[in-house]
Amino acid sequence: MSKTINPFKQRLLDGQKLIGGWTLSGSPTVAEAMAFLNYDYLVVDLEHSPASIHDTTPILRAVEQTATAAVVRMPSHDPIAIKQVLDQGGMTLYFPFVESVEEAKAIVQASMYPPLGKRGFAKMHRAARYTTREDYPAAANEQVCLIPQLETVEALELAVEIGKVEGVSAVFIGPGDLSMTMGLPGQVNHPDVRAKIVACVTACNQAGIPVGTVMPTPDDAKWALEVGFSFVSIANDLANMLGQCKAHLAQMKNS
Repeated sequence: MSKTINPFKQRLLDGQKLIGGWTLSGSPTVAEAMAFLNYDYLVVDLEHSPASIHDTTPILRAVEQTATAAVVRMPSHDPIAIKQVLDQGGMTLYFPFVESVEEAKAIVQASMYPPLGKRGFAKMHRAARYTTREDYPAAANEQVCLIPQLETVEALELAVEIGKVEGVSAVFIGPGDLSMTMGLPGQVNHPDVRAKIVACVTACNQAGIPVGTVMPTPDDAKWALEVGFSFVSIANDLANMLGQCKAHLAQMKNS
């Protein structure tokens, strides 16, 4: 029997600090190459990338052959999209722009089998390894890891309430959108933005709620871990590629 275990969720609940990558390219090859670097996890972005729900399976196949855990950032809260990603084998899901406890509860309902939710049931899908993973239906509700993204000042103020919703495993602070809603677009390291972030992380830590984020540089990611984040991704594949290409090009032009 093939056991259904979510290593990301297990390590998160064990209190481990996790360092992730992020792929925006929508490319299974790029995701595979990054995953072989042994990040603790790799975020597969379906919100701000050319990838769609139908691209999820090949990307998950590429990542799952490595020690890196796959995390899928959903494009929306749509229950059909949630069901499709879960059926394809997604186990840890980020949800953009969660603004209320009610939205978090709706996400749980769409992601969990009865009696905890209303996820549609089928035996023949990839998550159950086409019926060969006999434990999947029983284990799915326990192993699925749901993480609302908080991306406005108002959402950060509700972080503890959202994080305490039954079925929610952690919350995620989106620094880019937070900075935008504060009138400081892209200034994720601005003192005012950082102050809001630290206040939210402190409140969540006191409530025993793990918090994650994404940061543009390793130094920023180290800062995030130092102030209490449990999991943090560093930049993304396109940013890293273009940054290196720009450096090479500038070096050649200036030589």
